[in-house]
Amino acid sequence: MKKARAAVLMVVVAFLAVIGIVASPVLTFVTEGRCGQEYDRIDEALVPFDILDARPPGAVPHGERGSGCDTDDYFASVDRSYRPARQQTSQEDVVSYYRAIALRHGWQVVSGEGSPDGEECVVKGVEGSQVQMSVWFPPDAGGDYSVSVSTWPCDR
Repeated sequence: MKKARAAVLMVVVAFLAVIGIVASPVLTFVTEGRCGQEYDRIDEALVPFDILDARPPGAVPHGERGSGCDTDDYFASVDRSYRPARQQTSQEDVVSYYRAIALRHGWQVVSGEGSPDGEECVVKGVEGSQVQMSVWFPPDAGGDYSVSVSTWPCDR
C-alpha cells in the first residue's frame, strides 16, 4: 500500500511540475508579451524622431528614462524627466514647446472624447490605434517636468 501511495504521489508531483513548466511561458507571454507589444507601439511612434530626447533650450535631463506597464489593462508608458532652464519657468512655455515640436513631426491634436474638461491630446497613429504624448509637472518636483509617451487612451 505504501508503494502505491508513493507512486501516486510521484505521478502527482511530476504532473504539477509539468503544468508549472508549461504554464510559466504562457503566463510570461500574457503579461510581458502584451506589455511588449505596447512598448513596440511606443517605439514605432518615436521613429524617426524621439520626442523624449527633445527639450527646450537649457533644459537638462534629470535621471534616466522610465517605463511602466499596467498589467490589468496593458497600457504602457515611457517617460523622461527634465529640469528646465532658469529662464524657462513657465509651464505653458514648456507645454507649447512639446506640442509644437510634436506637430512638426507628425503628431496630431485631438479632442479627448469623454474627458470631463474637454481636454485635448497630442497623439500619433500607430498600427490602427493612438499613442499619446503628455507633459506633466509633479506638484512636489520644484519645476521639474516629465514628458511621457503612452498607449493610454486620450480620454483617461
